[in-house]
Amino acid sequence: MKTLAIDTSTQALSVALRDGDQVVTETTTNTKIKHSTQLLPLIDSMFKLVNWQPSDLDGVIVTEGPGSYTGLRIGVTAAKTLANTLSIPLFTLPTLMALAGNVQATTGPSLVIPFIDARRKTAFATVYLKEGYTFKPLFITSHGLFTDFLDQVAAYLADHDDLQGLSLNFLSPDIEAFRSDIEAKFGEEAIIFPSESGLIHAGHLGALPLREVDVDTFIPNYAKLSEAEENWVAQNPEEAKADEGTYVERTN
Repeated sequence: MKTLAIDTSTQALSVALRDGDQVVTETTTNTKIKHSTQLLPLIDSMFKLVNWQPSDLDGVIVTEGPGSYTGLRIGVTAAKTLANTLSIPLFTLPTLMALAGNVQATTGPSLVIPFIDARRKTAFATVYLKEGYTFKPLFITSHGLFTDFLDQVAAYLADHDDLQGLSLNFLSPDIEAFRSDIEAKFGEEAIIFPSESGLIHAGHLGALPLREVDVDTFIPNYAKLSEAEENWVAQNPEEAKADEGTYVERTN
C-alpha cells in the first residue's frame, strides 16, 4: 500500500511517501517558513524524486491535531483534497500520538507524556501507557495550564499503584519552555527528551494506529478556540450562548 503522510501540526513540517512497511522518502523541516508556501511544492518534488504519480497512491495520512490552527487547516485541506480527487481513503491519528511514537520500544511498560505549547503557559497534553509498540491513552487530550496538567498527572499516579515505578517520558517540540515546570514537579523521576525528539516524522505515521475517516466530514481536532474566536465570544456573549455546541469549550 502506497501512502502519502503529512504533518503540519506545529512549526515543523513533515511529509513522507511510504510503500507498505518501507519509508521511501521523507522530508522534515523546522523553520518559520509558512507551511502554505512549502507543502504542495514539497509533495510535488517528492513524487518526482521517487518517480511516483499521485495516481499511484492507495491512501493519504494526516495528523488531526491539536496544534497550530493554521498549520492543521493547511495539512488537512491538502490531505482531503488529494484523497477526494484520487478517490482513495483518508487516514488520521492524534498529533500527540504521532509525537509519542518517537519513544522507541522499551523493555517494559512506560508512561509517555507528549505535549505542545499552546501559549500563555498552557499546553495540549496527554498521557499514554506504552507497551512495546502499542499506546493506551490514560488521559483525554486536554488544553490548560501546563502546571495544572502536571498536578493531575501526579494525582493520577498516586491513585494507581500499578503505574508506580514506570518511567515518565516527556517529549515536546517546545520542551525547553516547560523543562523547569517538569523538573519542579517530578525531579529525577522525569526523563526529558531533547527538543529534536519532539519533531514528528511523517515516515513513522504509517506504523502507528490509524483510523479511516470520511473525507467530506472530517475536520481537525483543534481542542480549543482560536484567540480570535475567544475574543469574539468575550465580545458577543449572547450570540455565543445561542450558538452553544458549535464551539470548542475553553478549558482554562
